[in-house]
Amino acid sequence: MDYPQWPLRSQKEMLLAVARCVFEMHYRNERHCTKGLVKTFDNMCSGDLESAASVLEKAGFIRYLDDIGRRSEFVCEPDEFDAVANSDAAKRVDCKQIEIAIVRLAGGSVVSSSRIDSLAKEINEEVKSS
Repeated sequence: MDYPQWPLRSQKEMLLAVARCVFEMHYRNERHCTKGLVKTFDNMCSGDLESAASVLEKAGFIRYLDDIGRRSEFVCEPDEFDAVANSDAAKRVDCKQIEIAIVRLAGGSVVSSSRIDSLAKEINEEVKSS
């Protein structure tokens, strides 16, 4: 009997990896002219971080603070990430977009987590074998 192929990684797992990587490695305090220190994620309009920001915004993890989609803030804390990753908005994010964000985070000019690196390796190996 043939069994269906199960994905090596789930959409939720990939979203959580991106959210944790950005929160832990790219979410920083910045001085605001009227608010003092505020935590923001500045994707610098760089493709490596911009694709992660786009995925996180669509899923509901972050909201943009400016009109150009450069700076954003998390709308939830890490202990709430699981609930956001299970939301309807998160389920509507295209898995290919998430995979692209992961590969760009791992292969770009920015720091990424070991989980992002291992997911990117899986994705790249899958692409090579197809």
